[in-house]
Amino acid sequence: MRELLVIADKEGGKQSAFFHALEIAENTGAKIEFVGFVHAPGVDSSEILSHEEKRKVHHSYIDKKQEEIDNFLKGVDIGNVHVHVDVVWEKSFESWVISRCDQKAFDMVFKSGHRSETFLYTPSDWQLMRQCPEPVMIVGDNPWKEGGVILAALDLGSTSKRTLDLNEDILRQSIKLANATNSVVHACYSIAVPKALADLDLIDPKTYEERMKSTLDPMIRKLVEEAGLDRSKLHLVSGKPAKEICRISQNIDADVVVIGNKTRTSLRGRLLGNTAENVLHSVASDVMVIK
Repeated sequence: MRELLVIADKEGGKQSAFFHALEIAENTGAKIEFVGFVHAPGVDSSEILSHEEKRKVHHSYIDKKQEEIDNFLKGVDIGNVHVHVDVVWEKSFESWVISRCDQKAFDMVFKSGHRSETFLYTPSDWQLMRQCPEPVMIVGDNPWKEGGVILAALDLGSTSKRTLDLNEDILRQSIKLANATNSVVHACYSIAVPKALADLDLIDPKTYEERMKSTLDPMIRKLVEEAGLDRSKLHLVSGKPAKEICRISQNIDADVVVIGNKTRTSLRGRLLGNTAENVLHSVASDVMVIK
């Protein structure tokens, strides 16, 4: 990895995203771009404040955030890792990050997670996951274990080129992350029995599962062999994808779940969420989302 973009926590945050990025940078020689965001509602739109007064407010907020980040970094042993700090006056940090990723190629974007927000509202984390062109890592407060576990959540329910490419990217990014953190890669896929079949009792779920496994086996074998993964670390189960991903993640004590995000922009999609969002709400491990 060469370039990592880290979004600084708000004042008083633990900066968990930075510490995870620092671990990867120490192992790979990557550079870190560490960006803090500040904004004060009503300042830019004020018709009372002059341009000079608005400029002073901007500089005051930016200088305070810069001092906060500088003081934080003074207490961190960054070794030989190159860290570039920037502070930006921006209301919608996710829009800035997406634009920045269009300007410069990053291997990964890191952000501390906030999972308490209601699904009826589309928070900035979801916007970032849906629209950012680079992999987005949403991290919690727990440090990664030495010799940890990365869980690649595959989508084997479709043979479309987009889905196949996404699966390959999920495995590629999982392996890259595992190499950068001295971790082991597991992979999983959940076979969901169609609701109509289950409700009408038209087919035994176990029979359906075996048929699906037989159908998927060549695809799985190809993915596993090309990625150089251990077949014994592939978990093929039945059930709702988000629920099973969370269960498997807990069983293998995964540090990170790597999952694809098939963006849905309709109102219905935003209200119901998708697998990535449901996993992020429930899973205890960190989540890396690949678009």
